[in-house]
Amino acid sequence: MNIQNSPLQCYASFLKSLSIKTFMPKQSVGNSFSMSDYAVDLNFDILENTNEKNEFIVCIEIDINNKGKKMPGYIISLKVDYVFQITDSQLDETTINNLKTLSAISIAIAKLRGDLERITQPYQFDTYSLPSIDMQNLFAKKQALMDSQA
Repeated sequence: MNIQNSPLQCYASFLKSLSIKTFMPKQSVGNSFSMSDYAVDLNFDILENTNEKNEFIVCIEIDINNKGKKMPGYIISLKVDYVFQITDSQLDETTINNLKTLSAISIAIAKLRGDLERITQPYQFDTYSLPSIDMQNLFAKKQALMDSQA
């Protein structure tokens, strides 16, 4: 089956900061641990390019296992920008807004997941896989945060 390219294209990513540390408590770990139990704090912003109408940046900042009580394994902080372009100038405003929010954030998180797996693969605890994220909950929390700052 031939594919049709999406009008939304992610064409670049820029790593802004990265910190990966490993943590093992001084006392032995009684229960086995799972990296899927790590506390994950993810925030995102969408920055419009004032020079280019159809170009925008999704900025993601993620902190994994570095707030509160630390679990054994990785402590990760990462900031990355993903650059997107909407290639179809004939789209209506609702479609453009959906591409800039729902689609672009989902694509950026999927790319982030792959980046984290690639980055952590050679480390002591092997690959870290970002768990699946409830996107509706993430968007609701972002909206509540934006409403409280208004």
